[in-house]
Amino acid sequence: MNNKNRFIIFSTVIIVLIIVSFSSLIVTANTKVSETIVRENESNNIENPSKKFNDIIENRKVRILIDPGHNAATKGALGYLGYEYYMNLRVARELAKILSEDNRFEYFLSREGAYYSRPIKEYMTNNYEELLGIYNTKVKGEERTGNLTRYQTLELYAIRHYAIDNNFDLLLSIHFDYMPYISRRNKTSGFHVIVSPYNKEFPASMQVAYKLSERMQEKYKISPIIGHDRVLPNNVWKFYDKEELINNAISLRGLIVIGDAFENAYNKEEIKKDVPSVLIESGFIHEWKFESNRAVKELANQMYLALVDVYTTK
Repeated sequence: MNNKNRFIIFSTVIIVLIIVSFSSLIVTANTKVSETIVRENESNNIENPSKKFNDIIENRKVRILIDPGHNAATKGALGYLGYEYYMNLRVARELAKILSEDNRFEYFLSREGAYYSRPIKEYMTNNYEELLGIYNTKVKGEERTGNLTRYQTLELYAIRHYAIDNNFDLLLSIHFDYMPYISRRNKTSGFHVIVSPYNKEFPASMQVAYKLSERMQEKYKISPIIGHDRVLPNNVWKFYDKEELINNAISLRGLIVIGDAFENAYNKEEIKKDVPSVLIESGFIHEWKFESNRAVKELANQMYLALVDVYTTK
């Protein structure tokens, strides 16, 4: 083999080695970048939810709109404890009292008596056309259920949009559940929390729901009928792990006061702010244990502890 051929072979080997080395550097660099992105995502996923709200605590009070579900017109369920709207108000008042003693929070009650407060009524009057537009929106495959009148429906939309437009940090709607079968009432107790996937603050709403469920489970059972709750369409549910949510006492539903399909369709062409929202079925209206003031205070206190968990740091 002459020197010329040796030189060609040697040169070829050198070029191949250079290409291989360069490729290895690129792969290594890409791997490191990918690992960094994964770590950042993992960090974001496990971050303490309360950190998100640090700026709220440092700069101003956390604003909670407490909605005692129903009123003297709609009443809600009826059971051993009386009408639901009355029990909802008892719990809401106790929660408001606890919050009033913590200078990190401020609250507003959507009603302090039998009917909705003056600010809610004024908001409904001043924004009637928009609220009516939401009410009149049609959604394929969806129908308004229940026996609410148009006026009563608009009242609920007014509560929700009052919370949005007045920059509340959370809308908490308090309710009691109902078991229609008398023979099952003695064996039926517990709570569950409802979040709407139509709410644009869904992640923040879920953070509150998980903490609320966690604190409630310290004292109360999870409702045995949560799995039979009116479910969302399959094209919505398919994005969530229903079993995991139910095991954590969380149900997904579109409801007027926390966000529904009709409002979502009405606003689909518009990017609009929202308010984190949860609805809690605190127990069952037939559960006699909630008759005493002490039991109502304990129930409200568990809700308060959940709010502290979410909106403050230890």
